[in-house]
Amino acid sequence: MIRTALLLVADLLHFVGPACSTRASLAAENLFLPKQLAFYVERKAKPRRPNSAARIALVMLAQLLQGPRLLITQEA
Repeated sequence: MIRTALLLVADLLHFVGPACSTRASLAAENLFLPKQLAFYVERKAKPRRPNSAARIALVMLAQLLQGPRLLITQEA
């Protein structure tokens, strides 16, 4: 329980950190991430299972960003 709470705090700091970054560092990170993903795909790296803290953080972010509502399409 304590470990999950600490991991949640770490995730929160990683989420808030880019808000304090410079525009150039954010641009560099956005260029780097697709290359990193391509590297993992090329190496056929197995994805790790998310831990409890990661699952909680994803649910909280989905609620914050209203993710499920974004996926619903409107029919005319």
